[in-house]
Amino acid sequence: MELGSLAEWVEGLGELLAVSVALFLPYYQQHKQTKEKNQRAKQVIIGSTNTLLSQNEVAGTASYRELAGFVSIYMVLVTNDKAGEIITLGSDIIDIINNQTHLSSEQIAQIKNKLAELDAIKP
Repeated sequence: MELGSLAEWVEGLGELLAVSVALFLPYYQQHKQTKEKNQRAKQVIIGSTNTLLSQNEVAGTASYRELAGFVSIYMVLVTNDKAGEIITLGSDIIDIINNQTHLSSEQIAQIKNKLAELDAIKP
């Protein structure tokens, strides 16, 4: 019984690798894109919220409108469970602010808890 030459084995291994890449590369790319989108959503919400917390007046500012607009638009575009969790926490932050001009210490503590929950989510 003949096993074949080394060149045939290398060719067969190359074909196997090519088929594996062709089958699994689209899945990997989609997973990577989803992860990047979730990470960007987290960054926008965390960044906007931290900007709001550092300002004297909250409601009506450009940062508040940006955060509210981002959350409302992204809520419609949610395509996976992780993005849903991220946007839900962003919506909770907006609900806590609730068009308040000045935030109480209790509201700030609640927002910081939501930010900690958001930071704990792995995209």
